Amino acid sequence: MTATDVRLQFEQAVQAFEAVDVDCKIAVLWQTYDTLGQAFAAIAPVALFSQAVQQLLSQIQQVDREDQAAILRDILAGADTRFTHAYRGLNPNMKLAFWHRLFHLMPASRLPLATCQNGSTRTQTLLARLNTMGLNERLHFLRRVVG
Repeated sequence: MTATDVRLQFEQAVQAFEAVDVDCKIAVLWQTYDTLGQAFAAIAPVALFSQAVQQLLSQIQQVDREDQAAILRDILAGADTRFTHAYRGLNPNMKLAFWHRLFHLMPASRLPLATCQNGSTRTQTLLARLNTMGLNERLHFLRRVVG
């Protein structure tokens, strides 16, 4: 496989992520972070304890449970909200840390995963492609899609 093939597959994964609905984006992020496990914590330990990340997470946790999923949707959709503005102010490593910490603090039952649980063919194909990527490729993918 050539470097061009790898780049093309990577770009196809990013495009596939951008093409799925926002609930499936949350499910893909959750699944990707879940498979990374503690490897992520070893890569960006400082960002995990960022005051800006913790402050944003605290603000989200203070909102009604029903509204928390809407906030995540707004962030991924780029809606004009105070939460999205705070998120945009984070640097790339802090954005990665935000999702990592969020998925560890918020139970999966409170995330809008059910609508994408069985997943569309598009989402399943994307997850299969991500599972073939190495750690560095997955981190690069996450940086692209949460940025």
